Amino acid sequence: MPDSPPVAFLQWLTHTLGASQSALQITLIAGDASPRQYFRIRPLAGSWSDAASALLGPLSESGSIMGVTAPAKENNDAFLRIQTVLEDAGLRVPYQFAADLERGFLLMEDFGDSLLLSQLSATTVDAHYTRALEVITRISTIASDQSAPRFDEARITEELGVFPEWFLQQLLGFDEADMPSELLAGLTALLIQVFMNQPQGLVHRDFHSRNLMCLSDGELGVIDFQDAVVGPVTYDPVSLLKDCYVRWPRADQLRWLAHFRSQQVDMGRAMAEQHRVVRDFDLVGLQRHLRVLGVFARLYLRDAKPDYLNDLPLVLHYTREALELHQSEPEIGAFYHWFESSVMPRVAQQPWYVPTPAVSAPGE
Repeated sequence: MPDSPPVAFLQWLTHTLGASQSALQITLIAGDASPRQYFRIRPLAGSWSDAASALLGPLSESGSIMGVTAPAKENNDAFLRIQTVLEDAGLRVPYQFAADLERGFLLMEDFGDSLLLSQLSATTVDAHYTRALEVITRISTIASDQSAPRFDEARITEELGVFPEWFLQQLLGFDEADMPSELLAGLTALLIQVFMNQPQGLVHRDFHSRNLMCLSDGELGVIDFQDAVVGPVTYDPVSLLKDCYVRWPRADQLRWLAHFRSQQVDMGRAMAEQHRVVRDFDLVGLQRHLRVLGVFARLYLRDAKPDYLNDLPLVLHYTREALELHQSEPEIGAFYHWFESSVMPRVAQQPWYVPTPAVSAPGE
C-alpha cells in the first residue's frame, strides 16, 4: 500500500482546506485491518489558512487533523450516521469536518496516538476498563432502531462462514469433505438463540483496546464504529474483556462483567442472573472468536498482513476455553470434541502457534 495519498484525495484535500499541497505536511499513519488509509495533516507554516480555520473552528488550534481514504465498501455512510448518533449521545468520537462519500474521502478530528492498548498495565487496567464499560453501557442504551442494522440470524450465520472457509480450508488445509457441516449447523442454531434471547442494544462490534483512544482531557475516545449493529448487550463486553490483542485472567474478566451487569441494571435494563450473563458472554464470544479466526486467516492469506498470525493463538485460547467451559450443552460438546481431535493437531503443526498465550499487558 503506497505511503502517499491518492492524487484525487490530495486535490480534494487542498480544495477543502484552501491550501496548496506544499503548505501541508501529510504523514501516513499505520492503518487497521481494513483497506482504509489514515493521514495526519499539519500546516507547515504552523497555522492554518483562513479557509481551513473557518472549517476547523476551535479545533484548528489542535495543530493536526486526520484525513481518511476509504473505499465505498467500507460503510462510509454508516460511519457518518453512527458518528452523529454517538456524538448526540455525548460520547467522544472524532468530529467530522468534511466528507465525500462517493469517493470515500473524510476529514476529521485527530485523536492522537495514545491507543488504550498502550496504556494498559496490571495497575491501570481497572480504572481504564471501568471507564470503558461505562461507555459501553451508554452506547447500549441509545435508541438505535433507525441508525443501525440488526445482528440477525442471517448476519450471525454469514459471519460464522468465514471460519470454515478461511481458517479451516484456506489456512489449515481441510478439504470440503472434512467440513463438519452438521456440527456447525447445530452450533450456529444454538448461538443464534443465545444472541436473540438476551437484551438488545446498540453494539459497536469492535470495542477493543485498538479502537479506544486515551485523550488529553482524560476522556476515552471511540473510533472505528461504522459496523455498529443492534445486537446482544454482552457483545461489546466480549470485545473489550476478551480482547484479541491482550489477555487478562478470567477472574478479572468475570469481575468486570459483574460490574457491567450492575451498570445495566442501574440504567433500568432487566438483566438475567450473573451465571446466565456469564454463559451469554462466553457464547457470544464463541461466535465472535470463530469469526475472528477466519478473518485473521483471511487478512494473512488474501491481504498480505502476516502480523495477524501472531494474534491467532490468543483467539484460539478464547475459543477453546468457551467450548470447554460449556461442553455439557450437546451442540457445544459435539463441536468441542471435533475441534480438539481434528483441528488442534493441525494447529499444533503451525509455526505461528503458541500453546498457551501468557496473561499479559503491554510492557509487562
